[in-house]
Amino acid sequence: MAENKLLLLVGVPENYRLGGPAFARLHSAHPRFEVRIVHDLAAFTQQVGEADAVIGSRPYLKACSAVLQPGSRLRWVQTTTAGVDQALTPELLAAEHVAITCIKGPPGPLMAEHAVLLMLALARHFPAYLKNQQQHIWRREGQEWPPLHGHTVAILGLGSSGGNLARVCKAGFGMRVLGLSRTARAHPHVDQPFDQSELLSMLPQADFVVLCLPNTPQTKGIIDAAALAAMKPGAYLVNVARGALIDEAALGAALRAGKIAGAGLDVTSEDPIPKESALWDLPNTIITPHVAVESVKLSEAVVDFWCDNVRHFAQGGALLGLVDRQAGY
Repeated sequence: MAENKLLLLVGVPENYRLGGPAFARLHSAHPRFEVRIVHDLAAFTQQVGEADAVIGSRPYLKACSAVLQPGSRLRWVQTTTAGVDQALTPELLAAEHVAITCIKGPPGPLMAEHAVLLMLALARHFPAYLKNQQQHIWRREGQEWPPLHGHTVAILGLGSSGGNLARVCKAGFGMRVLGLSRTARAHPHVDQPFDQSELLSMLPQADFVVLCLPNTPQTKGIIDAAALAAMKPGAYLVNVARGALIDEAALGAALRAGKIAGAGLDVTSEDPIPKESALWDLPNTIITPHVAVESVKLSEAVVDFWCDNVRHFAQGGALLGLVDRQAGY
């Protein structure tokens, strides 16, 4: 007897960055699955009760709330993002019979690359040189910068992005690597693991502090006035994770007072940053518009990830990127 057919409902906006060729691969991921790509939210809401699995961005995941009771067909929800703090509804988190997965893994190398870009640009005064070039000025901007080689980086979060960054910093730059994780676990590229209770005692050792954490109740505002006060005056703060990790008012005060040397922000509490935001004018600060994971290669890797999970689900295997409901990521 042939195995029962399964329905995968994909809910994304019509202008979603993954288009035809990517979705064509999804259609052929496993013969048991019928795949429907639905852009219209109302049409998605009408069809979600027929689905065994859903891939969706936030508005479409909210529409799943009506079919989350035990006994419904839905058994697996895949987010279109790595972070889930803005994607998951309370109803979905409470429906423990429905597996939730996010894109853990594919964005990691790109986030690590962008963190290194910001670290080097800050330490080498790169924005000043770009301004000088525009004005045809040949001038050295000082040699007091800390080289990455031989210095210390504290990486907060050792998931895919933080783990990749630890590898690059250790193997590529010979840095001493401190790594924060929930359980202070050992990592092959981390010299000293620590947990959140040790944060204030570890920050004074770091020349660079890089945030690679998810946004959870435990991590929100982890870089507050006390954490900034604990950092070296010559240290740099880099955030490629979530804007909510930083108390931005405290960061502004610390930068204006020269309590830390500079900051590189790919994410902020408001996305996009309003034109009138004080963040634009902070001294020694580089702002990039949430582009750490923007890449054609990432799109390909995301589709590979989805296809792997479709096959795992169809065959009863372990799903990739499973979200821990208690931890919130």
